[in-house]
Amino acid sequence: MANDHHIDEQTTSTDKDARLYVPINDTENIEVSVKTSTSKEYCFSKFPGEDHFHLLMHGEIYVTNGHEMYCLDCAIRQGLLTKDRLNWQHQKK
Repeated sequence: MANDHHIDEQTTSTDKDARLYVPINDTENIEVSVKTSTSKEYCFSKFPGEDHFHLLMHGEIYVTNGHEMYCLDCAIRQGLLTKDRLNWQHQKK
């Protein structure tokens, strides 16, 4: 029962859309996965202002583009993912 209260609290306190999208023209090379191993694997990109690559954690959702692995934040910064659900309408022609 305690978990039910926690879930209800999260859904009612957050009305922001948390969905992410792959830009419509880039769907061929992009894959989204959950890291299930405990091996050390690093995001292919660095956070702004940092000089090191950051570790992808067990259970973390990540994006691959070929052999490159990205955490969700970096995938959004690199343009591999977008929060714009109408991205197909906003493309440059």
